Amino acid sequence: MAKKETKQTYGKKLTVPEIIAYCKETLGIAFNLKSEEEASVFLAKHNYFFRLKQYAEFGEKTKAGKYTNVDFGHLVELSTIDMFFRKLILKMTIDFEHYLKVKVINDCQENTADDGYLVVQKFLETHNRVKSTIENYSTSSNFYNRQIFDNYKECPSVWSIVELLGFSDFIDFYAHYYEFFNLKCEYTPHFDSVRRLRNAAAHNACMLSNFKSQNWFHPDIETNFELLGANIGIGNGIITTCMKIPVLNDFAVMLANYTKLISSPKVKEKTFEEMKAFFDGRMILHKEYFENISEIKNAYTFARIVLEFYSKK
Repeated sequence: MAKKETKQTYGKKLTVPEIIAYCKETLGIAFNLKSEEEASVFLAKHNYFFRLKQYAEFGEKTKAGKYTNVDFGHLVELSTIDMFFRKLILKMTIDFEHYLKVKVINDCQENTADDGYLVVQKFLETHNRVKSTIENYSTSSNFYNRQIFDNYKECPSVWSIVELLGFSDFIDFYAHYYEFFNLKCEYTPHFDSVRRLRNAAAHNACMLSNFKSQNWFHPDIETNFELLGANIGIGNGIITTCMKIPVLNDFAVMLANYTKLISSPKVKEKTFEEMKAFFDGRMILHKEYFENISEIKNAYTFARIVLEFYSKK
């Protein structure tokens, strides 16, 4: 007979006052930058502790499991910066998706070996889940996609299918297109980074919760080499270390490919203006909170320098 699980197996449900007490007594989180009253309001109206606690990853712990350098204000500030960062990243990835579609459709139009239909048929033959998703639009309440499906369901083309696919499925089709015709495409090797970044932003993940180098993580080779050889003003050791931090790698890869793909100078200029204004404004509004936290300071310095480098390309 299987052992019965008890409530003690899991964390106890806590009220906001109990969370404040837990932070102080069990976790050692201080309330100097944010008072307990301010923290209570924040937890009741703006965010929840299970999410906030992820931003404590920078903290050092004692053997007893208490943080020695984490204040509740750190968690609030990082979560707020993260919120604005996700919105900017989502805008960039939406641009990126749109211009990928423009590119593949233009290449289709110029490709004399492509009738616009066979490549789609072959893609759907090997991607049953995608085919099933598209076919379900016939009974879907998704009015916008259903309009396209109803008009082109008998024989989907390159220019119609790109409107029916979600981001992950679309970049799979994009890679399939260039492989099918044995055409070179400089963007497909970087899709893992772009996909991760886009999905994290779209699904409201905590993107700025960990700035520790990950030994298991394989950085984007091309972007890594480009930065190492570009004399951007920081040492190669720092670049190598920072590119082993997933969010910094993915951010650098996004910037590197955004500058190449986006064909509208105005769109590109506006995007970099907004991102740099955020880095130079709201992101460092309370920089004094993190003066003694080297991994956060180093991450900011790396990201800001990389942003400047790619904004000039």
